[in-house]
Amino acid sequence: MGSVLFQFFNLILIIALFTVPIVITILLLRHFGKSKNMGENEDYLLQKIRELERRIDELENKY
Repeated sequence: MGSVLFQFFNLILIIALFTVPIVITILLLRHFGKSKNMGENEDYLLQKIRELERRIDELENKY
């Protein structure tokens, strides 16, 4: 009887140890996956791309 109880508790422990990292990963992905202002990020990136294009044109014209 003792070995059955021991195996049962080991099974519960293994299930818990496998589910905890999965739950933590899901929570982290949800937290970091949320983009609060997607439009602002796109506008910022487009602005930076335009600035880089302008600087590239200046350097091409300079040399």
